[in-house]
Amino acid sequence: MAAARALALLAMLAPASAVLLRASNGTAHSAAAGVEVMHLTQRQFMEVKLGPFPTAAEACDYCFSSFTKEGVPPAGPVAPACVCMAYPEGGSDYNMFCATPASAAGFVAEKGGCRCKPRDMEAMGKTTCEKIS
Repeated sequence: MAAARALALLAMLAPASAVLLRASNGTAHSAAAGVEVMHLTQRQFMEVKLGPFPTAAEACDYCFSSFTKEGVPPAGPVAPACVCMAYPEGGSDYNMFCATPASAAGFVAEKGGCRCKPRDMEAMGKTTCEKIS
């Protein structure tokens, strides 16, 4: 009988102790009230370069199999619809460029680059790179 009373007493007190856990989040409250604002600024510039590749076709081949275009789930692909391009980098070497926006073609064209064409049948199925004019 004493065990039943103790169990009933615990059953009534358990919901009351849960109320103590419902304290408000101080940071959420102050941010919602407009008291605190977070300012983010750029601290450093980061650039990742690949290559250089000996030919534009090799840069294109790398682009077609790159993580950006092909990826490995669940992290990739990053941009499966990106257009592969190549541009000259420091003499006779080439660098690859994979981008989705149409404005990227202007960037590559300014550098004297080209748009990659996989399995170009006019070139016996080889990868070619057509100059962007």
